[in-house]
Amino acid sequence: MKHPQVGGAEIIVFELVKRLVKDGHKATWFSRSFVGGSETDAIDGIHIVRKGNLVTMYLFAILYYWFLKKKPDIVIDMSNTIYWQSPLWAFKSKKIAYLNQFGQEVFDYEYNPVIAYLGKLIERVQYITYRHTDFLCYSESTKNELHELGKINIKNVGVFPLGIRHEGFKPGKKSKDPLFIGINRMVKMKRTGLSVEAMKYVVKKYPKAKLALVGFGYDKESIQEQIKRHNLDKNVYFQTIPFSKKGVEDEKIKLMQEAWALVFPSVKEGWGMTVTECAACGTPAVVTDVTGLRDSVVKDKTGIVVSSNPSSRELANALIKIIEDRPLRKKLSRNAIKWSKNFTWQKSYKEFKKLILN
Repeated sequence: MKHPQVGGAEIIVFELVKRLVKDGHKATWFSRSFVGGSETDAIDGIHIVRKGNLVTMYLFAILYYWFLKKKPDIVIDMSNTIYWQSPLWAFKSKKIAYLNQFGQEVFDYEYNPVIAYLGKLIERVQYITYRHTDFLCYSESTKNELHELGKINIKNVGVFPLGIRHEGFKPGKKSKDPLFIGINRMVKMKRTGLSVEAMKYVVKKYPKAKLALVGFGYDKESIQEQIKRHNLDKNVYFQTIPFSKKGVEDEKIKLMQEAWALVFPSVKEGWGMTVTECAACGTPAVVTDVTGLRDSVVKDKTGIVVSSNPSSRELANALIKIIEDRPLRKKLSRNAIKWSKNFTWQKSYKEFKKLILN
């Protein structure tokens, strides 16, 4: 959890594993190292081991397992794109593959065409060794992709719901003027730049409309330049939230409560944690019709779903609809709050535990 690139996927795992430990199970989390990070650590009873870089970590994982005197009962092979190939080396343990999301389209946004082609090919081929492995994921659309792209038997894929902390995320007072928010890593696959482009059209019609962006990443500087280029400095801005300081979640929640809608035109997601967090705050979401987001948003009930690859005009029209149609905005807000109550960490952990221990 101390890794500088930690995101929603890691937060989900942490919430589940710390509950396993609380229930009396022992858990070791193996991950790659980072500058300034210790090789071993302990967080909420979870034993953390950090070895290797983005490439060598796979070899270190094998060696770590082989040299363990007592092998674990279960190895949960977690992937955001590339797996650890545990069926080839974790012979003495039950293996479960856990998928956050498929890469595929993400490669096209994050890498040059040659690397993207190879990445997509490797991602599909890797599933050959997992044909007899049980899988876990947290959205039905990801489950379908495992079957369609990974050729995994649909009966081998279990789906469990995610959870949020309801005592923190709850409705609050909305801003007087239209306020949209984008809370995500600032990388190309999140398409935050598309949200900025959309605001050009929104601001022409509603000059007081604003878009607050929260997040870090390599694409932040490019987005800041884009804001200046379109003379949107007064309407689109980065909200400074000091993540290292106590009370930072309170600041994020306040922003979620004030917003009229979350804007999330991502290329692909596992689910989209901020969608459900915002929903609990009474804030609907405008999202793309892609894996994960089509699960976390109930179309026209808890938010607006635009096409999978929308133009800035299409996205802008959805935002303008939120501004102009007050009854719709109120309805989406009410439904979002109701929908969010389906997602608790207690329920998530119960289903997760049932799937891995059965």
